[in-house]
Amino acid sequence: MLLERNGFFSKKRRKRLRQFGTGIICFLIALAIFSYVTNPFVEFSIVADPFEFALNRDTQLELKQVSELRLRTNVFVRLVADLKSGWHIFNNRFTGGKTTFSGDIEPIIQEIHALRFDPELPYLISGDHFSLLYPRSLGIFYHTLLDPRTALDSTDWLHRETIYLKTLAYALDVFAKSKDLSTTIVPIAPQSVTLLNIYSPPIDTLYSLLYGLQTLQTPEELINIYPFTTNNYQSTHTVQAARNLLHEYKPELTFHFHKFISDTVDLHTHLVRTDRLFSGTKDITKQTSSFYDNVILWKTYELAQKLGLIEKNPDFLASLKTQILSTFWLPEQGHFLEDLSPESRAGNYYSSDWLISAMTGFLDPKNPDDRAYLEKTIAYIHKNKIDEPFALRYHNEPRRSRQYFPVRIFAPSYGSTTIWSNWGMEYTKLLSTLGLLTCNEEYIQVAEKQLRAYTENIKKYRGYPEVYATDGSIYAPFVYKSVVRTGWVVSFEQARMQYKWVKKEMEKCTN
Repeated sequence: MLLERNGFFSKKRRKRLRQFGTGIICFLIALAIFSYVTNPFVEFSIVADPFEFALNRDTQLELKQVSELRLRTNVFVRLVADLKSGWHIFNNRFTGGKTTFSGDIEPIIQEIHALRFDPELPYLISGDHFSLLYPRSLGIFYHTLLDPRTALDSTDWLHRETIYLKTLAYALDVFAKSKDLSTTIVPIAPQSVTLLNIYSPPIDTLYSLLYGLQTLQTPEELINIYPFTTNNYQSTHTVQAARNLLHEYKPELTFHFHKFISDTVDLHTHLVRTDRLFSGTKDITKQTSSFYDNVILWKTYELAQKLGLIEKNPDFLASLKTQILSTFWLPEQGHFLEDLSPESRAGNYYSSDWLISAMTGFLDPKNPDDRAYLEKTIAYIHKNKIDEPFALRYHNEPRRSRQYFPVRIFAPSYGSTTIWSNWGMEYTKLLSTLGLLTCNEEYIQVAEKQLRAYTENIKKYRGYPEVYATDGSIYAPFVYKSVVRTGWVVSFEQARMQYKWVKKEMEKCTN
């Protein structure tokens, strides 16, 4: 009664509230429709695929660009891209998480391959709400997609090469039109895209582009980092196409490399600067010149030298590696420091993205000095049960104060105590490698335990989940749901094949 007498629910106010509510509903409907039709992975998408492909007489893949990609960068378009990204995440919480039809592991894997590596798609995604293009996937989450030993068959291999090549070409064409790189490329019209940074500018986009150009020409380094042999070795169909892309975009890549170094590197320390934040795989956390960042910097230098963007300088690479190790290694704790922020230094913070050092070749297990770092960090993980109930959590503490505000509110464990399948498989593969090099059966037993857990999860959840809750269940807080049918399953397949080969090779240790 008092509110009515004061006019709080007067006719005019009620009318304004109804109009406001109607406006919000109309806006959300419009956003939903826009987000749907500009999603390249739905039935009624308006987004054009800019590339066609074919095999030539030399059984080499050829790409032909059939439509122009236009880059839009005004403030309004970027705001729309932000809203679209958020809508996909929110919508996926209630409509995503779809599983495979089969409940057996091999058919599950085959179904995921058919879904994610269809060469008629415009680019690679992890799945579900990740319908935007994240170039870092080429060098991080899908870096093992180009392993010629793990193809299901020759058709699967050709599909994998094709979708990877198309994704790389798509990203290169977009960034050739921009003075800046980004974490994300967002389709907004049939032939138009805009750039979006997830919280901060990227540390690993350029690395991933260069990794793709190098590995499409030769998988030699990939094979050396994950040693095993198989009779199912596929030939490479992308050598000439990768060379053509490198030749076409070399001026733009050289520009982006020098700008990346200018924006990223502290001229006094030669490490990643501490007065700016950069986005990596742990993009939901504020990291200040992290170990991950600096390893990526080292690898970017190395790839730029290999691809001829800059002159070769092995002495500089060796010096930078020594500096990174001396800066980040904590001998008393037995692990690498997460980053150079005051809170990380004070708390001796650990983070599982240190595994980037193994998967990039920054640390070589065959080198006794490098192997010591790997073995001590593995011991730290095991002692602190970071690989329980299966691998691998980022760390055991929430550290919510380091997270960006939206994550801190809606998904506080996402980049902290949750279990990430990507790092779990990198951990497992490293265990197999170390087991064979040291003839230590304990490493092999832990690798077997991890693979058994992941095998059971694949069958249980009828897919290959992106991220698990701390207790090992599917991660699904209020506004986020883990992708279940993610193509990251190729990393599991590689880990499984490596383990089986290493298990047989271990017999030589007892002879």
